[in-house]
Amino acid sequence: LSWAEKCARDRIKLAPSDARVIMRQGTSDKDIQRNKAMESYGYQLVRHFYRMEIDLDHTPLHPVLPKGLTITPIDMDIELQDAILATDEAFKDHWGHVEQPLEELMEQWEHFIANDHDFDPSLWYLAKDGDVIAGACRCAGKMIEDPNLGWVNNLSVRKPWRRKGLGTALLLTAFNEYYRRGKTRVGLGVDAASLTNATRLYENAGMHVSRQYNTYEMELRP
Repeated sequence: LSWAEKCARDRIKLAPSDARVIMRQGTSDKDIQRNKAMESYGYQLVRHFYRMEIDLDHTPLHPVLPKGLTITPIDMDIELQDAILATDEAFKDHWGHVEQPLEELMEQWEHFIANDHDFDPSLWYLAKDGDVIAGACRCAGKMIEDPNLGWVNNLSVRKPWRRKGLGTALLLTAFNEYYRRGKTRVGLGVDAASLTNATRLYENAGMHVSRQYNTYEMELRP
């Protein structure tokens, strides 16, 4: 922890002069010894995140879409930038979101897509209202930890289309595709204090909390 703090303090100068600088670590709530070590060092517990799962032991419910909306896999050739912008906009009220210029976002995504050998665009769904992207659900086709587990990387709905059932429809779309591919379980990670009450959406879809993680922070500069 001391070594990590020194490394971080040596790099504070890389941050904008008016930016708050913190160190952050996440750990399982069951790792009592590690949690106590961080708390005694000066870290503060600031957040909980859940891992939620569902067993696909029967055919999932069919997604019901709000009137006028459609869900289709992304067309990488023409929709990638719009999908990234729509997802980034939808996550603006997510805890810890940092604004980035489009050029940086595209550079990061292009690097990710080119280097992730398990990237599967057929599991990246877009909900559209005409030609406008209302929401998105990007999933992973393979999990090293458990080949029987399908993973939802992120699910987002832009503000004008929230509270209409679109998030549930996107989630059920992923469930059905994973079931078709023979996956026995689906999991995702969620902020336990999500402002959009995402936890309740996932619970209503049949998911349950399987793990809890603690998020710790230590402020290096106000």
